[in-house]
Amino acid sequence: MIYLQDIDVQLAKIKEALEVKLTHPFLIKHLPSPKIDDDKLLLLYAIFDEIDLTMELKTNYILTAMLVQIALDTHDDVTTTNVINSDEFVQRQLTVLAGDYFSGLYYLLLSNIKDINMVRTLAIAIKEINEHKIRLYHDKEANEKQFLESVIVVETSLFQKITDHYKLDFLKLLTTKFLTYKRLSHEKFHTNFESKLSINNLTKTCNGLFEETVELINKGFYQNSMLRELLLKHLHPDHFQSSLHDNKIVEEG
Repeated sequence: MIYLQDIDVQLAKIKEALEVKLTHPFLIKHLPSPKIDDDKLLLLYAIFDEIDLTMELKTNYILTAMLVQIALDTHDDVTTTNVINSDEFVQRQLTVLAGDYFSGLYYLLLSNIKDINMVRTLAIAIKEINEHKIRLYHDKEANEKQFLESVIVVETSLFQKITDHYKLDFLKLLTTKFLTYKRLSHEKFHTNFESKLSINNLTKTCNGLFEETVELINKGFYQNSMLRELLLKHLHPDHFQSSLHDNKIVEEG
C-alpha cells in the first residue's frame, strides 16, 4: 500500500509523465493539447493502489489506461461534417492521426511490460466503448433506457474491465457510480441528450448516483484517508451540484 501522504506528489508525477508522452512537436503546433481527466487519473490511482506491484509498474499501467482514454476522447473530436474547407480537412486528418498516435503509445507501454492479458482486457473495453458510441451518435430509435445504458458503457467500460481483470468488485462499483454521476452531471455527451432523457429524470438519477457514490467512498476508505478526501473533493466541485441541492430542498419542502 502506498503511503497516503504521498498521493498528491505521486499523482503530480504521473500527470507530468503523461504530459511528456502526449507532447509531440508536430501535434502541439497544429492541435490543442489533449485534456487529461483528473477524476479518471485519481480513480486509476485508487485501483492500482490496491494491487501488489512496484510503483514503476503501477505508474505504467495508469499511464497506459489514461492513454487509451485520451485516444478515445481524441477520436471523438473528429468532425463529421460533409462540407469543409481545406484547413478543416487538414485539422480533421490530424485529429485522427493524433488519436492513432496516442493509441500506439499505450500499445508500446504494454509491450514493454509484456502483459498480453492486459492488452486483451483493454481491447475488449475499446471495442465495447466504440460499439456504444455508434448507438449514441447514430441510433435514432434508441429509447431512454438504451441511451442511458450506452452513456454508462462509454464512460465506465474501461474501468469496469480493468477492475474485473484484477477482481476488484468494490472499486468496479465505485468507479461506475462515480463516473456515471460525473458524466450525467456535466452533460458531456450527445446534443440530443434532453430529447432522450428528461431533465426531471436526469436530476433524479444524478441525486441518487451522488448519494450512492458518497456512501461507497465513506464505506470503502477509512475516515482519515487522504484517498477518501480526494475522491470526495473530486466528486463535489461541479456546476450541477447547486441545482441538485436546490431540487432536493424543493422535494423535501
